[in-house]
Amino acid sequence: MKKRTLLALVCLLAAAAPVRAQKAGDTGVGVILGAPTGITGKLWLDGNKAIDAGLGWNSELTVYGDYLWHGWDVLPQPAQGKLPVYLGLGAQVRTFRDSEFGVRAVAGVAYWLPNNPVEVFVEIVPVFFLTRDPGVGFDAGLGLRYYFKS
Repeated sequence: MKKRTLLALVCLLAAAAPVRAQKAGDTGVGVILGAPTGITGKLWLDGNKAIDAGLGWNSELTVYGDYLWHGWDVLPQPAQGKLPVYLGLGAQVRTFRDSEFGVRAVAGVAYWLPNNPVEVFVEIVPVFFLTRDPGVGFDAGLGLRYYFKS
């Protein structure tokens, strides 16, 4: 069911009218599948920096926020669209029975569809837990965001 919903969302968003993304004030909203699965949003501060946040759930409710740096063109770029690498730092809180706080280190790759306000991304996120059971965990996700004109 999740795969069909994501596929339908990708098709719908790919048909949307083009807008310019990655400028100050641009806002994207979408979904992320993985750990955690949920909703995600991103606000661009300028052409290279953004803030993202999410609300997810697996066995626990997770709330997170990150400061991201984009623009490293270390991967071969496609003929159309863009494929930047991004890094970031953030924090998250997991809560179900007991609260758990962690510091996040984000590494990801985004693909900007040509002529569409859509970003597809994949990221891995080591989480350094500081409360309850201190240690390191790993989150990862595949997501999609639609950008609204600012």
